Amino acid sequence: MQNLTPLEIQKATFSRKFKGYNVDEVRGYLFLVAEEIERILKENDQLLRENSGLREDLEEHTQRERILKDTLLSAQRVSEEVKANAHKEAELIVKDAELLSERLIAQAMSRVADLERSIQDLKLERKAVRSRLQSTLDIVQQMVVLDAEQEANELPITAMRRSAAQS
Repeated sequence: MQNLTPLEIQKATFSRKFKGYNVDEVRGYLFLVAEEIERILKENDQLLRENSGLREDLEEHTQRERILKDTLLSAQRVSEEVKANAHKEAELIVKDAELLSERLIAQAMSRVADLERSIQDLKLERKAVRSRLQSTLDIVQQMVVLDAEQEANELPITAMRRSAAQS
């Protein structure tokens, strides 16, 4: 059966037979059928356009959804890379800090050892200076004692010389 248009239905003619259908009723019915088909065709055309628009919207939304998913995946990858880089950087910072602290500790220990050697040297030097000072004091004391003895020995001689000189 071919597609009928409302106009074809309205213009359709039928042969007449004796005791056939009432022509006016058939024409009225055909007119109603044509109007209904015209309404259905218009509705079908409208639905086809609406369906086409909805398909375009669906395709656009599907494309947007795909773009959003890709963007989300990219953001997740970037986020993971940033986290990984941050962890690596933190590890490097910690290692650098550990190396620096070890170096500082080694320097401090070396400085402590140097200071302890210096203290020992100063103690030895103090002992040597004390010993020299004691020796010097002993010598000075001996000299004082000798001078005192000499003066004591010279005093009677000097007193005699004075007496002799006065006489």
